[in-house]
Amino acid sequence: VHHEEEEDKLESDLQLLERVIELLKPEQQACVRLFYLEQRSYQEVAAHTGFELKKVKSYIQNGKRNLKILMEKQYEQS
Repeated sequence: VHHEEEEDKLESDLQLLERVIELLKPEQQACVRLFYLEQRSYQEVAAHTGFELKKVKSYIQNGKRNLKILMEKQYEQS
């Protein structure tokens, strides 16, 4: 039972993450998806998006911070 609850929680968290990624600015969204979900390097993200390497790092850092804030807000509301 405990294992099933953990799986349900993980699935719920992943669904929430997908929803809040949609709330990020398009640049942050693209970089976060490529870097974390597709496990691309900074250089690969830059090449794929056309953004400068410094911008990619900034978008990822800010996107990650914004995701944390958005996730926390969602948890507070539920």
